Amino acid sequence: MRTPMPRLVKDTKTAIWFFRWTLPKRIQQTDLPKTLYLSLKTRELRLAKCLAGVLNLRVETMKKLPNLNEANLRKMLEIDLERGIFRADTPEEIAQGMSLIENIGRIRSNSPAPASSAPALPKTPYMQPTSPLFRKVADEVVKEISLTLKESSVYKYRKTYEIYIAAKGNRFLEDITREDIKDFKEKLLTEGNVPHTVNGHLGRLQALFEFALNNKYIKGENPAEKLHIPHSKKKIKTRDKFYDEDLKAIFTWESYKKMAITPDYFWGPLVCLFSAMRIEECTSLQITSFKSDDGVPIMHVKDAKTPSGIRYVPLHPTLIKMGFLDYMEEVKKLGKTELFWYLSNGALGELVNHNGTRKNLSRRFSEYLKKVGVKADDNCFHSLRHTTITRWVARNINNSTIYTLSGHKSEENTHYNYLHSLPSKSLKEATDALDFEDMLDLKDFDWKPSLVRLLAREEKRAKASARVPRRTAPKSKA
Repeated sequence: MRTPMPRLVKDTKTAIWFFRWTLPKRIQQTDLPKTLYLSLKTRELRLAKCLAGVLNLRVETMKKLPNLNEANLRKMLEIDLERGIFRADTPEEIAQGMSLIENIGRIRSNSPAPASSAPALPKTPYMQPTSPLFRKVADEVVKEISLTLKESSVYKYRKTYEIYIAAKGNRFLEDITREDIKDFKEKLLTEGNVPHTVNGHLGRLQALFEFALNNKYIKGENPAEKLHIPHSKKKIKTRDKFYDEDLKAIFTWESYKKMAITPDYFWGPLVCLFSAMRIEECTSLQITSFKSDDGVPIMHVKDAKTPSGIRYVPLHPTLIKMGFLDYMEEVKKLGKTELFWYLSNGALGELVNHNGTRKNLSRRFSEYLKKVGVKADDNCFHSLRHTTITRWVARNINNSTIYTLSGHKSEENTHYNYLHSLPSKSLKEATDALDFEDMLDLKDFDWKPSLVRLLAREEKRAKASARVPRRTAPKSKA
């Protein structure tokens, strides 16, 4: 017997699937509607197809029934799917109906089909999922973006997909509707996530479904499209800069030396203040990052947030005076390739979290700001970057040079697209305009104790890891 294709219709407001049956003309009466609609009480397409498949079997058996009223017709179509009870007239219908109900149960429990020794029934189109599971596609997306994005960005994608699976389950992609994404969005907001964070999750979900559409895993429209909360960034409090009194409190040696117990704690804030580097741009510097161009010592920023962030930044004379190049020579003598090698594979262990080399420095600097009475809701380590860029503006450095030095791209100035690498001497003039040393007393700042302390700690941990408990050989039985 040929089973007809399921008669399905989706409610546009609720996204719930309905079974639609246009009554044969022979039983259409004046007191009956021409079409009956029965709610399948699900938004999942695969489950709806299976439910409709069972109802289709029943419709086929009703073709020879006499005239009925609407109440009796609906009663005839009642099926107890939870207990596997349905009406069927032939062994073929019973076998196919039972197969459908078993499949419904597997979909609801999201479990694989059990092995069976019985002959397999012919699989109908509506029993087979045509798309992969969400997790499989998520893994493919993460693998692909890992080729071009930074690990911190890849982590955000991975985290979004984990959060979504925890909230909505690892379902087949074709079963995920726009209502599911809206429910997920509402859940995030209910949990207290700010609009900007919610939009980040929605954007990464949209990227996943766009990937699925491009790879023909699903058809139709992107269910996560156009769900972003408008103007979300306006709700985020912008970072403030550090003011003169703040800088004096931060860079006082008696206080600073208590924080600067490792080289990254010592040099990190100073390098970023005199270069406008982002925190991880600084902590990711390598020995090969330091070069000389036309007599100007420069730093090559490679690990940047954006393509425009890859740039050359002159080394400020104050940093040279404080012994930054001397520190670099000591690191080279140790045979290290990273300026702060221990942040990835040294005394602190291997950091594989998404914050990378900046995690501890950012946290410790915020704690330090509290101790010196500078911490506020709108300042943090990144405020050093705001401070430096603001100082450049105050010293009348042109925007193009500021964009180049800070690794920003102007969205407003068309001429930026025609701007090529500026001469190192021009960049040095702008860097030298940062005159923070005039207000700060940096003469007592000494980087050597931080390196000595770090090396002592590395040596201690190396000895501890080398200690292997002695095991006495078991006595042989006589």
